[in-house]
Amino acid sequence: MTVAGDAAPAPAGWDGSAADAYRMDSHKLLWHLDRVVPWLRGERIAPLYIDMGITQTCTIACRYCYYSVPEHRSAAMIPTERLTAFLAEAARIGVKAVGFLGDGEPLLHPGAGAAVVAGAAAGLDMALSSNGVVLPREDLAEFLAALTWIRFNVAATPASYVGVMQTDAAVFDRVVGNVRRCVETKRRHGLRTTIGLQMVLIEESAADIVPFARLGRELGVDYAVIKQCSESHGRALGLGDRDCGRFAPLLREAEALADGGYRVIVKWRKLGNRGVRGYDRCYGCEFLPQISGDGGVYPCGNLFGREEFCAGSIVGESFAEIVAGERYRAVMERVRTEVDVHRECGVNCRQNEINEFLWRLRHPPEHVNFI
Repeated sequence: MTVAGDAAPAPAGWDGSAADAYRMDSHKLLWHLDRVVPWLRGERIAPLYIDMGITQTCTIACRYCYYSVPEHRSAAMIPTERLTAFLAEAARIGVKAVGFLGDGEPLLHPGAGAAVVAGAAAGLDMALSSNGVVLPREDLAEFLAALTWIRFNVAATPASYVGVMQTDAAVFDRVVGNVRRCVETKRRHGLRTTIGLQMVLIEESAADIVPFARLGRELGVDYAVIKQCSESHGRALGLGDRDCGRFAPLLREAEALADGGYRVIVKWRKLGNRGVRGYDRCYGCEFLPQISGDGGVYPCGNLFGREEFCAGSIVGESFAEIVAGERYRAVMERVRTEVDVHRECGVNCRQNEINEFLWRLRHPPEHVNFI
């Protein structure tokens, strides 16, 4: 194993060169060619980055979330000792970063803060995406210092929060207060942690686009990002396959609210992408697998719960042994050779931009030396 439609044209900087300094609407494999080149040679590689849930429970029911309906939720939670052991193993085999991003709300896990700190101590870049309803009351500075970034999913106003998050207006006030606490703590302690807001654009919330950007500027976060809803095969919400290009004037108005160090990022590439792919096979999962909130290791979140695509569980197994094992290899091979990305994969999947890049590498143009 090697360890080292009518959508408006995207504005200048859409690829991360200006407006999107974090390259949220693209990918960063060009900075990891030491892992890409062995993969091209057919060698087994360790993942670069892992998206994972650490629990499958949540206290609100956002309309754009797959887990907003009871049948997709459970009380599953990865034990803290196994979670911290996993992070140490991941760092040891060459994983660079881990994000606690779902399936449930990570800050409902009582060991979330300790795990973030342990992951950073092991050498991982750590990130966390939260609905912001709860926040560590003690050691907030230590928690934030261990994170490369933290992002809060919000709506722009109490009224829209009630409609989109399907909870009450008092929760909106609590979330805004928690974001303020993070910003104040960052400033007080001189932390480098990037703090962001995220709006998932669905038709019913389009009027929130500009107020959302204003909210981010008012709160003093580093960025506010607007993305289209993703859909997962078999768990479609009926919200993702929409023509969001007609909101381009509002989106550009929101971008214009960027000020100084505050950025407003629109994922332009995904807004007009209704599942059209320029590749025929999925390669990206080897670089970015995902782990469900019950500990199952899968190639991607689209396949959560499908036993034939589960490579193991970090609850009862060593992650290093899972990645080095035959079942992990067989699952990744099955994804590469059997999954029909045009029929089986969800809209705006997590690995899409990685796949576009890797497919082109595997299928070079004619006359490649005439650069």
